[in-house]
Amino acid sequence: MMVQWWRRLLPTTNDPALRARASAVLAACISISLAFAVLLLTWLLSGDLEGITIIAAGVLIAILFGIGVLVRREKVALAGWLLTGILLLLITADVWSYGLGSPAAAGYIIPILLAVCALGWRAGAGVAAACSLSVWLLAWGEVAGWHIPFSPIEVSHLTFNAPALSVIFLIAATIPGVTLAWLTPKEGA
Repeated sequence: MMVQWWRRLLPTTNDPALRARASAVLAACISISLAFAVLLLTWLLSGDLEGITIIAAGVLIAILFGIGVLVRREKVALAGWLLTGILLLLITADVWSYGLGSPAAAGYIIPILLAVCALGWRAGAGVAAACSLSVWLLAWGEVAGWHIPFSPIEVSHLTFNAPALSVIFLIAATIPGVTLAWLTPKEGA
């Protein structure tokens, strides 16, 4: 039953590669929507829920629904780039606010994996490189005193966090990227 429901969400194309890429974008949209619902419930139960948070989550979920509509209409690349860009902006805003010691920095893995699966290995590698550059610039800015996040600044953000995250990001792009390269039929083969 779940497989039939999922197939109805996907574009009606017979191209298995397009359907796989569409699945990646839809899975990201649905899982992010569910994650926001769980966060809202957590904040509601803890007493930390604010009205603006509800509005922001509603807007984001509406945007995710719109991206899902694009996928259904076979605009998978556009949907993939939009979702990747939105995630990069949201994660960067959070990491900018709380610093490189924030667990949100690990969230960059999500748009990297999304880009690889929905847009291809080159796009994923480019997103991984952009995420790496972002954490390096943020760490350098923190240590140099150009940026003061809410969380305490530590030299290890530059000497450990940025290099470790960069390696993780590049590996996160490479493993599925190489796998996809071997699974994707080559023209003329």
